[in-house]
Amino acid sequence: FAPACHFGWATFTQYANFYHSTFTQDAYFWSATFIQCANFIGATFTQDARFNDVTFSREVDKDADFSGATFTQDAYFGRATFIQGANFTGATFTKDAHFEDATFSRRVYFSHAKLRGAARFRETHFRHDFTNQPGLVFNYVKIEHPEQVEFHTTDLGQALFYNTDVSKVDFTLVTWHDRGPKARKERRRSSRLCIFDEDVNLENHPALRRLPGSADERNYGLIAETYQQLKRNYDAKGDYWTAGHWHYGEMEMKRLHSRCRFRPLRWLSHHFSLAALYKYASAYGESYMLPLVWLAGVLVFFTLAYPLLGFYPTTGLELNAPGGACQHECLLNYWNYHVFFNAHPAEHPSGFWGMMLHSAMTSLSVAGFQRELRYTPSYPWGRMLALLELLLTTTLGGLFALAIRRQFK
Repeated sequence: FAPACHFGWATFTQYANFYHSTFTQDAYFWSATFIQCANFIGATFTQDARFNDVTFSREVDKDADFSGATFTQDAYFGRATFIQGANFTGATFTKDAHFEDATFSRRVYFSHAKLRGAARFRETHFRHDFTNQPGLVFNYVKIEHPEQVEFHTTDLGQALFYNTDVSKVDFTLVTWHDRGPKARKERRRSSRLCIFDEDVNLENHPALRRLPGSADERNYGLIAETYQQLKRNYDAKGDYWTAGHWHYGEMEMKRLHSRCRFRPLRWLSHHFSLAALYKYASAYGESYMLPLVWLAGVLVFFTLAYPLLGFYPTTGLELNAPGGACQHECLLNYWNYHVFFNAHPAEHPSGFWGMMLHSAMTSLSVAGFQRELRYTPSYPWGRMLALLELLLTTTLGGLFALAIRRQFK
């Protein structure tokens, strides 16, 4: 098409075939309607390509196909409506690509596309139907200027970005996928974000399938790579709250990855590995409340446990035993606390709740690295219990400090 090509407000009721066509001047298709398939496979637009307000493919399974197309100048698809699928696989955008306020009702592929200029997806409407089918497929995309690729005020809940470097792509006010099937089933927002790679149907995405010889359900390493890039992206712009979601997702992929092929061993690896314990203790460092709750639980547990094994007074008590040796009446436990307090009436508070108070103070003293304890756990099992408490409380304290640092970075 040598002169400028004008198809504004045209209606193509049958198959529109522009296969490998070359538009040497501006191509105007604004407000046109394609009832059936629009075939622009391998087409070359040497000047501006204007598809503003176009409606593509009203009939079922009739995609708008721009695969392998070359846009030498600006490509305009603002407010375009793709009722069925859209395919930009392998397309080359030399200058700016404009998809502001475009609507992609089903799937849109940008696989292996080349973005050499800016690409703007402002208020672009992608598929959002809570299924396991993708909307935006943005994988293997080669981006020369990632800081000029912009997703603004759009829903990426069913978008795929694997094998595309998104560490510098601009994501502003976007909506991501929800973690957890319950939240998706009830169509509500959960407290954790994730990427759609974790839930997408793998039928048309072999790269996300498990690697040969692997027992994993899908390629967790590839998914973790996307999480790492998103974490760097949001960390770089100071959005540490959202970056925390990507850190959580990255660690989830590490937890789910296992070399064990035997199902019971895989279950044990998923639920009792170091990564799993890290998740239960502090949500991978993203929750400072979890370590506090666990710490309180540990203190209560050891408060109840010390009287089982018994503990002794260290100083300040007059012992009613020959030579001052601590006999039965010096051991404080669930079974003889009344004997202990009868033998030592000066020790207050007394009774069952007095014993529990002394046990709680012992638990707090052990957790607080107190060297001189008012009461010391019995040897050897009580001392082993105290060492275990010290290990747990210091670990939980460290996790709490790490979570505080991440949350208030």
